[in-house]
Amino acid sequence: MLFLFRRLRSSLLRKDKVWRYLAYAVGEIFLVVIGIYIAIQFNNWNEHKKQKAIVKTNIGILIKTLQEDTTYYQDRLFNIDRHLDILKGYQERLIQPSANKDTLIKIIREEFRAGIVKVDRDHRDAYNSMTMSGEINYFDKALREEIFGLYTQHSVLTEENNSHFFIYLDNLEVFSAKFGLTATSPFKSGPIAEAIWEDVDLRALAVAFQPLYNTKRNHLNQVKNEVILVLEKTNALLIELEQARDD
Repeated sequence: MLFLFRRLRSSLLRKDKVWRYLAYAVGEIFLVVIGIYIAIQFNNWNEHKKQKAIVKTNIGILIKTLQEDTTYYQDRLFNIDRHLDILKGYQERLIQPSANKDTLIKIIREEFRAGIVKVDRDHRDAYNSMTMSGEINYFDKALREEIFGLYTQHSVLTEENNSHFFIYLDNLEVFSAKFGLTATSPFKSGPIAEAIWEDVDLRALAVAFQPLYNTKRNHLNQVKNEVILVLEKTNALLIELEQARDD
């Protein structure tokens, strides 16, 4: 095609037909521009195709990750509820008319566990990789915002878990310094344990145990609320990802 244009151009120049030569020159430029445009469009189409393939792969990775997260958080929720039920049982026993110092001492010495339900899931490798590589930007805007929202909620959960845990830990240390927690103490039984508890003042023991009880319950309730939010966002995002995968 270009060869023909060159022959026509030479012929027109020899015959001094400038206007026709200009027309053919414009046509030649037009063909070059069209060729460049088609090449760019093909390149864009090819790049878009590659990005779609990357998105499909990352959707599969995210679905697997979020399904595993769901199992983990459901397990944590079950354990949180179990601990809350135990605490509720303590409260119900301690408000009975028959409750006395022995009731409280039995709960503290034999039943109360200082440990709490840990929620420390660090499962952000796939998300962090997509963010650092920029592949997260290949997702549809609405879907991308949902992904950001979920992992922001993960950060909030971690912060809430840590902040309430340290409040509880402070009260645990204060109580342990005064009375010890014999469920975890080396003096769980024997003469030293009996000496610690023999003359303990009921009012002092109750006043010291109350903030410990309250901060543990508050910690569990707060973390439970955050876990529920994470689960709700996770389930909603899973639905969106599965629809995007099947499109």
